[in-house]
Amino acid sequence: MNRLVAALCLLVFMLVSGCSAETAKRTTYETLQNVHEQDCLKDPNSPSDCGKQDSYDTYQRQRKELE
Repeated sequence: MNRLVAALCLLVFMLVSGCSAETAKRTTYETLQNVHEQDCLKDPNSPSDCGKQDSYDTYQRQRKELE
């Protein structure tokens, strides 16, 4: 939970400091992926979706293909 709060604080800081929307989206996506990975590492009985997640660029490509 602390990591999520830190991620949200980082996002707010980036938006206030003038980072682009794309940079904020990328950072948020990567932060949430890292939080998910850390949660999986903590729990050895975690579900099978704990493998390496797609990069932000791969995620964006897949979204565009669906449109």
